[in-house]
This record gives sequence, C-alpha cells and structure tokens, in this order.
Amino acid sequence: MLRYGPGSQPSIEVGHPVEDGLSFDPPVIEVAPMTNVTWDWTGHGGLHNIVALDGTFDSGRPNAQSGTSYHYIFEEPGTYPFVSEPHRDEGMRGAVFVKEPPSTGNQTVDRWVVDSSNFDGTVVDRTDVDTATVSVGTQGNRGHFAFDPPVLKITTGTTVEWNWTGAGGGHNVVFLNSDIHSGQVTPESGVHFRHTFEQSGTYRYACQPHRSLDQKGAIIVE
Repeated sequence: MLRYGPGSQPSIEVGHPVEDGLSFDPPVIEVAPMTNVTWDWTGHGGLHNIVALDGTFDSGRPNAQSGTSYHYIFEEPGTYPFVSEPHRDEGMRGAVFVKEPPSTGNQTVDRWVVDSSNFDGTVVDRTDVDTATVSVGTQGNRGHFAFDPPVLKITTGTTVEWNWTGAGGGHNVVFLNSDIHSGQVTPESGVHFRHTFEQSGTYRYACQPHRSLDQKGAIIVE
C-alpha cells in the first residue's frame, strides 16, 4: 500500500499494462481527508469504469479511451473499495483508505516521512545508548525500500550505524542540508555507514536512488 500525505494529489492507473491491463496501479492507497484522488485511463485492458462498492462515487459508463480521467475528493475517513465493473470478476479491484496521517508532533519530521509506508508516528528512543542502528532496505513502500526505524531519537555524541539488509537493490544514505552521506550506492549487506552526531537538531535523510519511492528517515538529536 502506498501512503500519501496531506496536500498530495495521487493518481491511479486504470488498466495497468501488466497483467493484460486488468489491474489498477497502485491498487491500494492511503490518503488524508480532503485528498483529491484521480484515476487515469491508460487505454489497456478494454472498457473500464470506477465504481465504489458502497455507492460513494461512480465514473459512469465504461470506456477504453486513453486520456480519460475521473477524480473524487475524499472528505470523510473510512475504507472505500472500488472496482471496474466490466472486469470485477477478473479481480480488477482496489481500495482507498482515508485516515488522519500518523504524527510524531514534530512537523519537520512528519512532513518528511509521512509518505513512508512503515512510518506509524513512532519515535524510537535510543537516548540511553552510545551506538544506535538503522536497517537499510527493510520491507516498505512496495518492496524493500524503507529504513527501520524511520524516526530515531538520540543524544549528542551518539553514533548511528546504518546496516544494509542486502534487499531492495542498491542503497545509500544522503542527508538534506548537510554534508553527511554514505558515498556510493551499494547492494551488499552489512554496515556501510556510521556517523556520530555532535550537535542537537533534526536531521532528514533519504536513499537517493529510492527517494521517489519514499525511502526516507529522520534523526532527532537532543
């Protein structure tokens, strides 16, 4: 499942070219209330429409025209399963989950990691250790494209080490607005980066090759 934070404008492909065009991509998303979701027809898989099982929204008569689009603003929290009626029995189904996004209470952190699917609002507290570990390439964001934990809290003088799982292809660690990075992208498992944080603050980082997939993390240094 893909999560989209407040202010995003997610789109869903109708007739994904894979599987004979009889699927949605992504099939399941999570959005905040008042999000405008758009379905875009690809022209693959024949006639399609978008119909909510509870009748909340309906795009109308099925069509196969590439460039067709339909949108709906989800105002209320809830679960909204939908189908393409001509291909419902063939498994062309999807769902939109509408809920308030998780929050740590730190706006800088929340805005950065809210789209990461493994972020649940938890700040993992490691203020009582000298060395803390973050796993790189853990399950999340439709693959092994996540950091675990996504949000870590430490004290000044603590060393953080990033331990590659070996899954998800090549990863690296690159911080925003700071000259802190792991260097070259590597797919190999093991600890490939360490950094000791000497100054307090909020530090945001990402895997550069997978930033668009929301492989992001944050370090809160107290």
